[in-house]
Amino acid sequence: MDLVKGTSVLIVVLFHAEIHMYKVVPDGFASNVWHTTMMVIEPLRMPIFFMVSGMLATGALARPWNKSRRRTYGMTYLYVLWSAIFFTIVALYIKETPVEALLEFPRRLIVGSSGYWYLYALLLYFLIAKACRRWPLWTILGIAIVLNLLRAPVAQWNRDYAFTIDEGSAMTLIAVNLVFYLLGAYCKEIITWISERASWRWVIGIVVVVCAYGLWRANAPEYVEITYLPISLGWIVAGVMAAELLVKRSGPRKFGTFFGARTLPIFVVQFPLLMVLSSYLRNNRPEYLQNEVVQIFFPIIATVVMTVIALVLYRITQNNRGRFLFEAPRWVVREPRATPPPSNEKPVSSTV
Repeated sequence: MDLVKGTSVLIVVLFHAEIHMYKVVPDGFASNVWHTTMMVIEPLRMPIFFMVSGMLATGALARPWNKSRRRTYGMTYLYVLWSAIFFTIVALYIKETPVEALLEFPRRLIVGSSGYWYLYALLLYFLIAKACRRWPLWTILGIAIVLNLLRAPVAQWNRDYAFTIDEGSAMTLIAVNLVFYLLGAYCKEIITWISERASWRWVIGIVVVVCAYGLWRANAPEYVEITYLPISLGWIVAGVMAAELLVKRSGPRKFGTFFGARTLPIFVVQFPLLMVLSSYLRNNRPEYLQNEVVQIFFPIIATVVMTVIALVLYRITQNNRGRFLFEAPRWVVREPRATPPPSNEKPVSSTV
């Protein structure tokens, strides 16, 4: 799971770096190759991230509500905090008045109008999974599958209704990715079964098929809103098997241990940095970015730089008050104390 988490968060940062490069150099051969590659692996990027998140939430789903505050209050805290940081930077950049920013902020939170919709989705998914944990699995999973299969109508609903709240709404992404979180939370045995049968033959065969679909989809933009659930499941199977095979080696295992434990700081810090990068590229349109060789390495370099900055910031804040940036304070997630035994109850013998 650590290897999958760590790899997927780096793919997310790489995807965003490529998107911003492609906006200013859409006609270069290298940039087109990058853009096509990112479209091919799009059905993998967030689905496998959410699947692992669901697997990690299994224990909390079985606990009482008041013992799950890190998944509820803690996630709400992080979502609101980093959304506030991001939208404050946006307001300063576009010279939005404080009153306008404050009035827009609740609307943006409700529909996930930033890259932090992932944190919002984790909160909503946990609430849904926990509230419906007594339902038959086929019911809640069936609803999630239908939402994914109806991706185009869900996207239209998002434009017709959620966009009236804020045009940056990510409710389509939140709705269609629920199924992967539930698969991780409730179908761990199946994922384990897949990993036990891992082989490079299966990985290569599946990757060839899903890449062929991705290349077709990249050249058929009219189908961009059609569900790719089967392709995402294929990618997940290949990803789980590849991780199972790679983690047997010390290098990938250490990589997964390191980055898998630091996905949150990398994920949240990237967006303010991406805004700076986007502003720089759009305003300056640097000449060197027209060079094909530069275009090949630019997304990788940008990913490395943003990741290093995020990890340095995370390291600096671990032993001081800055920890509140990446960890909910105790007053947010403090669990109620256990009820003390009656005073007339005899103490249990220490020899028992």
